[in-house]
Amino acid sequence: MKKLLLALVFWGSVLCTPVFAKTFVGVLWPMFGPLPAIGLVELVAELKLMPDVEVSTYLHQSWPALVEDIERQPPGTRTVVVGYSLGANSSVFVANKAKYIDLIIALQPSMLSWNPAVTGRVGRMIEVYNPDPSMTFGGMGSKKLIGPNIEYIANNDSHPGAQFSWEFRNLVKSEIARISAEPAVVTAQARALPEPALAFAETRTPAAPVTAQGRAPTAPAPMTAQAPIQAPIPVPRPANIPGPTKLAALKQQSSSREPSHEPSYVSSPQPKYATAFLESLTSTVDSGNLFAQRQLTVADMMDYAARKYRNPRTAELLPSNSEYR
Repeated sequence: MKKLLLALVFWGSVLCTPVFAKTFVGVLWPMFGPLPAIGLVELVAELKLMPDVEVSTYLHQSWPALVEDIERQPPGTRTVVVGYSLGANSSVFVANKAKYIDLIIALQPSMLSWNPAVTGRVGRMIEVYNPDPSMTFGGMGSKKLIGPNIEYIANNDSHPGAQFSWEFRNLVKSEIARISAEPAVVTAQARALPEPALAFAETRTPAAPVTAQGRAPTAPAPMTAQAPIQAPIPVPRPANIPGPTKLAALKQQSSSREPSHEPSYVSSPQPKYATAFLESLTSTVDSGNLFAQRQLTVADMMDYAARKYRNPRTAELLPSNSEYR
């Protein structure tokens, strides 16, 4: 007995659970309701035959009731709004008040009604209108709605005859079938989308790819502080020391210098006659620093020969200054 009662309660709970439609369609009538919109009444009857589609109709001035019904739909339900004439004008108010609408189809909105721009969140909006106001009783079906994502479709139908157009009916049914076939995750993510980013958005440039043929140049290594370069300390010149003592001082001065990269013949040992010549030269003439370049004139050579050899004949054999002039 208890098992039977539990089974009845279970099946009763299953049968009484409300089944929500996958797609909710709200239809906004034109002026005077469904009476002048027989073609739209037939379209509503066809939409109610579609599987998983719930259809509700509203007067164009009752658009706030449509907004409330859209907000009461469970998460994952697709929402579609279809409006004709003044009902197409009222679809803009519904779009601006509802949180999100998947699709709006507006058929020939009237130029005799004031409409703000579409600022609400709408997945897609399609408007069918006649650009010639003379064919729609002075513009009753020639108004172009203003919005960022409106697709305009121009036709040549009169305002009363637009509701009977097979192109319009097929457009509405095909778009609702497409919306119903989309997974529920798409609509849920669309409702959770943040507001579109406007100006002052931060842009980043992508990094340059490194290919096998050429690589991006690497940043130069930071310069390190170098030790200050010290200039060599000048070696003092030897004093005027006569005789062999001065020659020894010159040799000591040359040996104390840093080794240079000059050819080997510069540092080769001097012959004995050159050493004797230097000793005799330093005993009589203060030559100063022998490693410095000096200019030897003919007068210096004649003076040296006269003082060295004390022979007037040898001095006469040397050319005088006048011969070089």
